[in-house]
Amino acid sequence: MELLKRWLIVLRRRWLVVAACVVVALVAASAYNATASRTYTVSTQLFLRAPDVKTSASAYQGDLFSRQRVQTYSKMFQSDDLAQRVIDRLKLDMTAQQLVSKVTASTVKDTVLMVVSVTDPDAQQAMNIANAYGDVLNSYVAKIEYVDNNPDIPPLVQVVTRASPATVVSSALPLWQLLAAALVAALAVASSLIWLLERFDTRVRSRCAVEEITGSTVVGQFERNGLLNRNQDVDLTFDADENFRQAALRMSINVDSVLHRIPDLSKPPVLAVVAPHHGEGASMVSRVLGRAFAERGKSVMEIQFGPESEMAAPRHAPSNSVAVTGIGLRQVLTAETFDFRLDAAKEGADIVILDCPAFSESIEAQILVGAADVVVQVIDAGATTRSLTEITDGTKVIGTPVLGVVVNFARRSTTVDGRYL
Repeated sequence: MELLKRWLIVLRRRWLVVAACVVVALVAASAYNATASRTYTVSTQLFLRAPDVKTSASAYQGDLFSRQRVQTYSKMFQSDDLAQRVIDRLKLDMTAQQLVSKVTASTVKDTVLMVVSVTDPDAQQAMNIANAYGDVLNSYVAKIEYVDNNPDIPPLVQVVTRASPATVVSSALPLWQLLAAALVAALAVASSLIWLLERFDTRVRSRCAVEEITGSTVVGQFERNGLLNRNQDVDLTFDADENFRQAALRMSINVDSVLHRIPDLSKPPVLAVVAPHHGEGASMVSRVLGRAFAERGKSVMEIQFGPESEMAAPRHAPSNSVAVTGIGLRQVLTAETFDFRLDAAKEGADIVILDCPAFSESIEAQILVGAADVVVQVIDAGATTRSLTEITDGTKVIGTPVLGVVVNFARRSTTVDGRYL
C-alpha cells in the first residue's frame, strides 16, 4: 500500500511525461491508421458436383469421387484462361497473371465445398472479382468436363455464399486495437522515462531525506499557498490564512523547545535564518517566525540584510510586536561592526532573528551565521542534495549549531516518510 502511494505521488508529479507519451502515441497511431496502405480479403463459397456420379458403384464411392474432384477444381484458379474470363466479364485493367496472384482457393475439409478468396486494395473490386469467379467457374468446369452443351446435366458449380460487405476482412488492425496497443506502449515508455527521471533526480523529495542529509530535525513546513508567493506580504497571509498561521505557530513552538535544550545561549538568543540560494524563502520564514513569536507574547528584533529596496517592515503586524532594522549590503560588513549593531539590537528583545542573504551567494551570510547562537536552515521543497549538503557542510565548518530545518513550498503526502512534491 505504501509503495502504491509513492507511485501515485510520482505519477502526479510526472503527469506531463505520461500525458506527452499518451498524446504522441495516440496521434502516431491515428496517423498510421489514416495513411497506412491496407488490403481487403473477401470470400465466396462454392458447392461442386461431379459430372456423373450415377455410374459410381456406391454412394460412398460417389462422395469420395466428388471430394477428389474438388481438390482438382481448386487448382484451376491458377489458370490464366479462367482468370481471363473474369477479366473480360468485369473489364478489368490487369493481366491474367496479376489477377491470379490475388486469388486463392481452398477446400472445406470432408466436404465438397470450396472457398474462393480474393485480396485487393479496393474492397468493392475484391467482392466483384470473387463473385465473378463464382459466376464463370460453372461454364469453365462444364467445358472441361465436356458437358457444357448438355441441358440434362445440372450445374456442376453452385454459389452457396456470395461475397458481400459482411465477408470483407481488412489486413489492418481495427482502430480500437491500434489505439489500445498505442496506449499500452505509451504507458510502458512513460514508466521507463519516469523511472530514469526518478533514478537520476538529485532533488530531495522527503522529510526523512532532509533530516538524513542535514542531521537536523524539520521544525517547520509551509505548504504551497495561493495567497503567498515569494514576494508577498507575510503578515497579510498570516492574518488571512488560518492553516498558514497554525503552521507558523507550530514552527515557533518547535524552535522555542529546541532553544531551551541548547546550553550557553546568549541573552536574548540570536537566531540566523539562512537558505542555500536566493528565492528559497528565508526572508519569508524569518518574518513569519518573528510574527509567530510576537503572537505568543515575545518581543522580537528582526535584522534584515540585503538591498535597501527589498527591506521593509511588516505592514500588517500588530504595533510594537516586531521591531525591524535593516543593514544594506552596500556597506562593508565585518564581524566587529556587526557585533556592535547586534549588541544594540539585543536591548529589550526576547529573541533576535537575523534574516540572512543566500548562504552560497554572499560572504556576509557566513559572517552572520558565525555571529548567531543557532541556525535555522530554510530549503525549498525539491532542493537538490548538492545545495543542501553545501549549506550543511558550510555551517559545520563555521561551528554554529543547526537548530533545525524549515521546508518551504511543500505539499505534504500521507506517506510515512513525509514525501514532498
